[in-house]
Amino acid sequence: MSRALKDTERRLDGEKAMMRAAPGWLLRLYPLEWRARYGEEFAALLEDYQVSPLSLWDVLLGALDARLAPLDTNGRILRMLNQPRRSAITVFCAYIVFVLAGGSFNQMIEDDLKTLNGAHPQLAAAYYVVFYGAIVSLLAVLAGGLPIAYAILRRVLAEHRRDILLLFAVPPLALAVLLGWTWVGLNVIAPAHLGATAQSTSGHLLFVLWVALFGLAALASTAAVSIAVARCDVSPRLYRFALAPAVVTTVAMAVVLGGVVAWGLIANAELPEYLNGGTTPFRIDIGLSLIVHIAVMALVTFIAALAVIRAYRSPGRQAEAVGFTSAG
Repeated sequence: MSRALKDTERRLDGEKAMMRAAPGWLLRLYPLEWRARYGEEFAALLEDYQVSPLSLWDVLLGALDARLAPLDTNGRILRMLNQPRRSAITVFCAYIVFVLAGGSFNQMIEDDLKTLNGAHPQLAAAYYVVFYGAIVSLLAVLAGGLPIAYAILRRVLAEHRRDILLLFAVPPLALAVLLGWTWVGLNVIAPAHLGATAQSTSGHLLFVLWVALFGLAALASTAAVSIAVARCDVSPRLYRFALAPAVVTTVAMAVVLGGVVAWGLIANAELPEYLNGGTTPFRIDIGLSLIVHIAVMALVTFIAALAVIRAYRSPGRQAEAVGFTSAG
């Protein structure tokens, strides 16, 4: 037996051991009535299922869904755990966070963009990579997501599912709250407390609060979309079809990320005073803010890539999708 095969077997054994140890505390996340009805079946499922951060995320979402609406939650958890469905949702949610971070980056430099691009052709080239990559990623998301959204909308209207409509309302509401806080911070709090000081404790605190609100908005949006989609019986073929656009979306996200990194490196080489001396309205160095944006974009791009890779490495899950959907 080859060393690689032995290493793979040891890794799988370790993953199974971790999941066998998990049901106790994972099951306690679910309501008592739900555990009495589905606990034994769900524990058996966890023992057989390969552990991963994404599957644990699905289980946590299932626990939240079970407390929000306990009826038929077991079937919805099975659909969450289906790989093509999970991968499509993961890429879409990662894209939402990516767009928020990318939009914030663009807003940070938009006042100086025309001057910078005109005086520095290399900066302009990096920015256009970001711009056109963003367009490609948007078109890919629409290509994969619109058929699923249409199927969900038809079912929601036919069954009068207000719960699903409310869940889909969470992302725009979260975005509105984030934009509202940003406006208040920039136009009310910052002018009143920061003045002309380039750096201040208040500025850093405002920036930390903005980052925390950004994280909460992203978390609430991804959880709401995941639960809403899990509550709808959509043909597995649509999720399998969405995998190809998901690959394009992920590649485009990586290209945009590369463009932002290149923009930062070029700006650091040609305009170090702009990155180190210039500040955002929260009186945070543009360079520091850029690093935060790149870190967020890199993280969600990695998550999207991992989801796509797992989908294509698990062809057997497609058969499970049919069974899960009919069972749910």
